[in-house]
Amino acid sequence: MQLISRRGFLAGAAAAAAAMAADAKPYDGRTMAVITAHADDFTIFAGGTIAKMIAEGYTAHLIRITNDEKDSYDLSAGETSHRNTTELRAAADIIGIKDIYSLDFRNDEMDALSETEVRARLILLFRKLKPWTIFTFDPSAKYEENPDHKKTARAAEDAAWTASGHLFLEEQFSLGLGRWAVLDRYYWARQLDDSDVNKVVDIGATIDQKIRAVQAQETMMRHTALATKEKLAQANLRLPLLDNVDEAAVNRLVDIQIRERAKALGAKQGIEYAEVFHYIPIAGEGSYVMKNAVPLK
Repeated sequence: MQLISRRGFLAGAAAAAAAMAADAKPYDGRTMAVITAHADDFTIFAGGTIAKMIAEGYTAHLIRITNDEKDSYDLSAGETSHRNTTELRAAADIIGIKDIYSLDFRNDEMDALSETEVRARLILLFRKLKPWTIFTFDPSAKYEENPDHKKTARAAEDAAWTASGHLFLEEQFSLGLGRWAVLDRYYWARQLDDSDVNKVVDIGATIDQKIRAVQAQETMMRHTALATKEKLAQANLRLPLLDNVDEAAVNRLVDIQIRERAKALGAKQGIEYAEVFHYIPIAGEGSYVMKNAVPLK
């Protein structure tokens, strides 16, 4: 029988405690909902941050608003939707997303939809999933040109408020759902004014994971590469990298562009790679509520 000295026992216990502290996840038990209009949006704008927060304990669910039937270069609508849906699951697995819920509104045809219809679907999912945090488009973004992005942003922001209301969609309560208040929101955009950026996330540890997730969406990325080549040709220009648009060229273009954007955002903060957001917390920092709130007993 092996005997362990008291000193050895205490040293072992201290080492075990230190290891447990190193493995501690600050967000254990929290859930997030990522609301994306199209399959690639969340990876491009927030993939590094979402992956980082999942590693820190969050369980993440993805809500895709459209069916992505139009985002290919030369496929039928049915095949385009099928491939983009399959590749979305691959990208979500790389990031660490648990479940995907697709609302399947028609891609690029959301203008005619009532915003309240989209909001109602999101309220149901918020009440079901109980997200502490949501990620989505900034509903106030100046330079957003995609109508699907705009409608998704407004519906998600509205649903984050109204899911907690007892007079909104009361029939959902008969399904066993209850009111739910989203506690904080991360809004991304093509371009956020510096004055709107109040959350900068260092994604140095997850930039490669983000890039792999974007590259996994092969149909959309091939479409992007070929459309870029066409636009350049119309301007009597060429990008040598795209002389032969094969898998290697597309993946290289994705890698360059994702790193370029993340580096530019990070340079403003003195870090190598960053993502930036307009962040809305449960209550303002330094407010009476946050200064006086205490843990529930």
